[in-house]
Amino acid sequence: MAIRRGAIVESVHRGRFVFCDPSGNVLDAAGDPDAYVYARSSAKPFQALPLLLSGAADTFGLSDAELAVACASHNAEEPHLEAVRSLLQKAGLSEDDLQSGAHPPMYAPEAAKLTRAGDEPRPIHGNCSGKHAGMLAVCAHEGLATGGYRSPDHPLQLRILELVAEVCGLRNDEVLVAGDDCGVPAFALPLKNLATGFARITTGDGLSDEVAAAAARVWRAMRAHPFMVAGTGRLDTELMGSTDLVCKSGAEGVFAAGSSDGWGLAIKISDGGGRAVRPAAVAALGGRGVGVTGDERRATRGLHGEVVGEIGPLF
Repeated sequence: MAIRRGAIVESVHRGRFVFCDPSGNVLDAAGDPDAYVYARSSAKPFQALPLLLSGAADTFGLSDAELAVACASHNAEEPHLEAVRSLLQKAGLSEDDLQSGAHPPMYAPEAAKLTRAGDEPRPIHGNCSGKHAGMLAVCAHEGLATGGYRSPDHPLQLRILELVAEVCGLRNDEVLVAGDDCGVPAFALPLKNLATGFARITTGDGLSDEVAAAAARVWRAMRAHPFMVAGTGRLDTELMGSTDLVCKSGAEGVFAAGSSDGWGLAIKISDGGGRAVRPAAVAALGGRGVGVTGDERRATRGLHGEVVGEIGPLF
């Protein structure tokens, strides 16, 4: 991706993408599809699977909106906070049980509102609070310790590792584990396996019947409630609202999507530049024949509102 200002290219973001089918066959790629990448929040749909597989979602009567927020990197807009609180309450838990860490809401108006009220951000405002609420619900349902649910050695995290490996077509020891910013494990895997995982969760192909059924409930919830997955002005929400894709972005310039037509897409911007993700995704999806609202080239504006350049493909 290139940022142009006037007659010259001012900056460049490099990256790679890959489309795969559920069997892991590469359908199209630019860059090395075998190089490892941390999936970061793009793994959240996989991390939500134990909610269904354990029976916790049915026992607690979770709504599709609550399942969607468990997969979210949300803006901390009021509907997001309400869904997280409801999920926790149904599991007999509260905000005090969250260990997701605190940061200001991702949505600037909500962050400003919190500041004007003189309040400090709490863990529920963190974009990962829905994921953590889902993990806590599984622990509550199964009688597992909630105090240490973030530990890589916790039974739930070990199960999630196994599911990430299964869904993405890897052995457990082929998935590298480190710490994510919110405190739970982050998973590194080849970019093509991330794409394969999204192809599988949206088709069920290559998965056991039980995991395929759980994956179908996850992606249907995300598709039914795209706002709950991200929020106002966010790429995932906009794409799921205008296409038939299931999408999930992650930190450091990661984006993944799956189509029921039988393919998955994974993108990694090499320098982690988030501003390059949207045009890269639009360009890649356009090459696959997916009609996406918007343009792969977007104007950039100065502080006075006038167009000062554009961001889009380098060539």
